[in-house]
Amino acid sequence: MIYYWFILVVVVCYFIGNINFARVIARVFKHEDITTKGSGNPGTMNVLRVYGIGYAVLTLLLECLKAGVPALVCGYIFGNYGMFELAFFVAGISVVLGHNFPAIYKFKGGKGIACTAGMFFFSPLWWVGLIMFVVCCVFLYFVDYAFLASLIFVSSLSVAWIVYLSLLQPYLWWVCIILIAFNWLLDIAMHHSNILRFVKGTENPTNFRQKVNKLFGRKEKIEKVDEKPEKEIVIEDDSSSKNNQDENQKN
Repeated sequence: MIYYWFILVVVVCYFIGNINFARVIARVFKHEDITTKGSGNPGTMNVLRVYGIGYAVLTLLLECLKAGVPALVCGYIFGNYGMFELAFFVAGISVVLGHNFPAIYKFKGGKGIACTAGMFFFSPLWWVGLIMFVVCCVFLYFVDYAFLASLIFVSSLSVAWIVYLSLLQPYLWWVCIILIAFNWLLDIAMHHSNILRFVKGTENPTNFRQKVNKLFGRKEKIEKVDEKPEKEIVIEDDSSSKNNQDENQKN
């Protein structure tokens, strides 16, 4: 009987995922449609590209909460039946699917990286997620290709969770591994266009380094060009000039 409740979890979490905070933030603060700006993708990275770090951080936080909180709540509810991990990933990945393929937006959504990050941040391996987040931010600063940093983050956390579940082996752990692998492959598939452009050398950088330097760096000082001093013009008095002429005549 308890497995029927998973159907309710999937449906509810899917429609929670339909809430796209990139669209909401662009509409509320900029009165614009994010799908008509930048790459057209309603996600955190496009918000970063179009509106800067501040709005991107806000979008990331809200998207992380959107996926992480429902996953954690469902995990604790079903944890009483020994199904924490199963319920956690069923709920979290349902939110990701709702974000990527939202019914209210004609199934045109984001790429699910921020939601996946939120799912991992609220998991028991949250500390691994924070470490890899910092590593990927540094990577993005120097490499400046957002999709590479995103895929590295998701790949590293997916591998960490697969190893963790293989060692711990909770109830239906192999189902959890299948769900994580499915989400991993889905994230890669959602970035297939970025991968193709990168191979062709046409992928646009995010300009993350410039945005960070602009936010935290010092303002450039405007150096004044040293001007050459103007020659002094000496104006002689009429009296002195006449005296000089008289002396010359005498001589």
